Amino acid sequence: MTKKLKKKIKKSNKIVEKDLLGNQGEVYFSSDFDENSVYFEGFDSLTGTIVTGSYDFNKKGGVTSYGFSIGDSDGIAFTHSFELENNKSFKKSAKHLRSIFDEDTTYANILSNALSTGNCQAIANYLDGLSGVASGSMSTAAGVGNGDLCYA
Repeated sequence: MTKKLKKKIKKSNKIVEKDLLGNQGEVYFSSDFDENSVYFEGFDSLTGTIVTGSYDFNKKGGVTSYGFSIGDSDGIAFTHSFELENNKSFKKSAKHLRSIFDEDTTYANILSNALSTGNCQAIANYLDGLSGVASGSMSTAAGVGNGDLCYA
C-alpha cells in the first residue's frame, strides 16, 4: 500500500470518527485491502450505543460507499447504507447525516415510525436526499431491526 493511500484511509477514518459518529466513544478500525474496505466499530459507554459499519474505497483511496448499523446489547435498531455520487462526497454526506441525527425532527419521527411498524421504505426515501448520495434507484438502503432492507 502506498503512503498516499494510507494517508487517504487515515483521513477517511477521521471523517468516520468526527463527522459520521460525532466523536461519541471510541472507534476501532480494521482494513481489508484485498476488498478495498475498511470496517469500523464504535461503542459509547455513556449510552451503550454500538455502531458497526464499513466503507469501500477505490484504488486512489476515495470512498465510494458506506454503511453502518446502530444498536445496543439487545440488537440492531437500524441500518443505513449509501452509494456516493463521487469519491469526494464522503465528508459532505457524513456531516449532513450527523446533522440529521442531531437536529432533524422529521428524521426522528420517520425513524420512530419505522421502528414501531417495521416499514423502512419512508426512511430510505428520506435519506436518499442526503448530500453526496448518488442519484438513481438502489443508491440508499435502510432497515430496522433484523428485517430486510428497503431501497431508494
